Amino acid sequence: MSSFEASTNANIQATTRALWKKTVVSQVLMKMPLLARLLLAKKVTWPGGKYITGPVDKDEMDDLGQAYFPNEPMTVGKKSLLESPYFHWKYFQVPVTYDISERIENSGGNETAPVNLIPFLMKKAQRAARIKLYKMMYGIGTSGSDADHDRDFQSVFDALTHDATYGHLTRATTVTNEWWQGASVADTFADQSTDYGFSVNTFRRALAACQKYDPDKPSEYLCVVGPTGYLSLKTQCEANRISMDKGPLHKYGFSSFTIDDVEVVMDPYLRNSTLTNAHLYMFIYHVPSWELGLHPLRSFAFTGFTWQGDRAGGLDAWMARIMCAGNFYTWRPNASIALLALTT
Repeated sequence: MSSFEASTNANIQATTRALWKKTVVSQVLMKMPLLARLLLAKKVTWPGGKYITGPVDKDEMDDLGQAYFPNEPMTVGKKSLLESPYFHWKYFQVPVTYDISERIENSGGNETAPVNLIPFLMKKAQRAARIKLYKMMYGIGTSGSDADHDRDFQSVFDALTHDATYGHLTRATTVTNEWWQGASVADTFADQSTDYGFSVNTFRRALAACQKYDPDKPSEYLCVVGPTGYLSLKTQCEANRISMDKGPLHKYGFSSFTIDDVEVVMDPYLRNSTLTNAHLYMFIYHVPSWELGLHPLRSFAFTGFTWQGDRAGGLDAWMARIMCAGNFYTWRPNASIALLALTT
């Protein structure tokens, strides 16, 4: 490789690495309501190990309690109270390339190159990483039907769909691991496609279902809906003079307001044109129990551009990759809910 190519490559690596490291987290995560909220709550984590795992509380001890008469023997018992679901590391990458003709034709300053190619490519790569993450988060174009073992990061549907295996634990209505199911308004764990209607009443019933096992402060929850649901809820609140304060995400550019101290945020991605029937969806998330886990070695790491012409048959081109290893998961599916068929 000639000195011209070496120095050019060094300059490109220096400038694009700085650009990438400075902006990657905010650019990739702050455009998506739930992930932005997780970032603000410090729920974007950097775990290690063979799997992503942790103990979860699965049962109560009240059935060991005994009412007894004097002189009656007291019972003894114990229960298995903890479970350890686990999630595999998942991997994705975004390639970034340009060839010598693009490099030559993009040189010469503003008169000949009004668009600075390298920063432009980096911004597009950031956007690509965000879109890829978003699609996996909503299960668009997933690689198979076994979420625990498929290639993609696990989605909100993997976590909250009733009866689907999640974190390597099986689920079946009220029979198997009910405590690990996504919340259910009717407590049947078969009502996600029931049309309860986009209304404040439905919102409150769904929130109550999320709070069944361990009520938390309303501010710990986040309701995410598409434009249709957002406008319907806001119109009802205005008509009924329900207090609506601005939510925490409002200052970051999201359209949001609060109902009963729970932030309701509009996700423009939830449209029928983007994802079939997404305009009918309502999600309520218990923010503290969700995590975006990123491995420290692959947390949207930018490899830097490498010239491909220093090997036999190599091209006169430069290539870099954005590398990510992690997963997206919740430790308490029963504290969040997905309603998938609400109409106005």
